[in-house]
Amino acid sequence: MRKLSLLLVLALLLAALAASPAIAAPVIPQPSSQFYVLDQAGVLDPATEQTIVQTSAELARQTKAQVVVVTTNTLDGASPEEYALAILRGWGIGDKNLNNGLLILVSPAERVSRIEVGYGLEGALNDAKTGQIQDIYMIPYFSNNDFNQGILNGFSAIVQEVAKEYGVTVNIGSPQPMADMPAEQASMPLWAKVLLIVLIILLLYADKRFL
Repeated sequence: MRKLSLLLVLALLLAALAASPAIAAPVIPQPSSQFYVLDQAGVLDPATEQTIVQTSAELARQTKAQVVVVTTNTLDGASPEEYALAILRGWGIGDKNLNNGLLILVSPAERVSRIEVGYGLEGALNDAKTGQIQDIYMIPYFSNNDFNQGILNGFSAIVQEVAKEYGVTVNIGSPQPMADMPAEQASMPLWAKVLLIVLIILLLYADKRFL
């Protein structure tokens, strides 16, 4: 009797799983004729698009690695990670055997960005590194609605890291943090800045008191 009950429960569970709707993959756009850039959000200057296309093509020629930039108005309910990974795989970005593709995804309307990295580049561009690039070179510009400069900055930083990983030289300007702040200062969180100011005040007070 117990065995029959267990079999019945198992059958019901299997039926429920079979009836459950499959998780739909994100609906992604098709690549542009230039492949390396698709600006659906309309935030990139023609000069920036040209820089991305020409630089990415040169990088691919030397290393087989491909860096692609996509801007979109909506992720259609998908997470940035799901949407970016779907494009990276769906477009076949990077060499098939080396798995060295990289996607810079930005959705200005949804205020999100994502740098999705193929396995072949994760040694040079892990999550910590790509997060730092966004925090220093991209997001400060995005906060001022300057998506063109923020994306160009992030693209430049990424290309330099990939070129360094392969030991090649690619002609592209260095990214600049907003207001030319040192990278350490630009990446410092607000609470750390407040703490630093308090410590400086305490040190100054101590100097005056004990001199």
